[in-house]
Amino acid sequence: MIDRAEATDPTLLSYLRKHPRVSSVVDGGGPGVRFQQRDWHRSVTIGDATMDVCGLVELMDNNPLVCADHASVPDAGSTLALIALGPLVRAGLIYEAPTFITNFEADADLIGAFLSREGWCDGVTYACEPVDLGPVRVGSAIIAIHTPKRLDDIDDLFAEAYGRSFFVRREEDAWDIGLVHSQAFGAYKMRISPEEPTSLLSIQAMGDVDGKCGAAQIVHCMNVMAGFEETLGIAP
Repeated sequence: MIDRAEATDPTLLSYLRKHPRVSSVVDGGGPGVRFQQRDWHRSVTIGDATMDVCGLVELMDNNPLVCADHASVPDAGSTLALIALGPLVRAGLIYEAPTFITNFEADADLIGAFLSREGWCDGVTYACEPVDLGPVRVGSAIIAIHTPKRLDDIDDLFAEAYGRSFFVRREEDAWDIGLVHSQAFGAYKMRISPEEPTSLLSIQAMGDVDGKCGAAQIVHCMNVMAGFEETLGIAP
């Protein structure tokens, strides 16, 4: 049980107040959430790639999270970049800086910092093409990759990372911002142009600024840290 949780973001406070395992919710404490389990004071913040425990929950080992005093989830730009690029980085398929384009102003250095925690240290070639989509944030990655022996290997990498996830979904048919608007989960789609020895891969990812790109991801991380079911308080 969480005895006390503090937050200032209105959406995050709303999630916490309906959470069945949080006894008391207080407005305060700064960005992210601070929570107390008996004498254990813990926190989840957002956008701090310098923490010992940080990153996209779906790509992280749960054991460090369960034991951590403090953790950080990525900011919106880094969340979308990690969804799109994380499985490829882990597989060692990227060999030059990907191009990453967002519909909102993101921090390219922070994106690079979070990617470096997964093993890619050469950053991204970043561009912002502003499009007002309300609360929905979209990131598009274009990556040259080493062509795998089987093109299905790319699908397998993403299925391994996200196939059992509640909060990252693959969508191909009805690609529309309505998929993630006011939802806790993010979505991605991809297309590959196969060549030898390299192929061009395009991946789009999107999420709501209060959902996968914000408050919902903070609660997801808190749930894992506290040993709760991942969907508590933020069930789709």
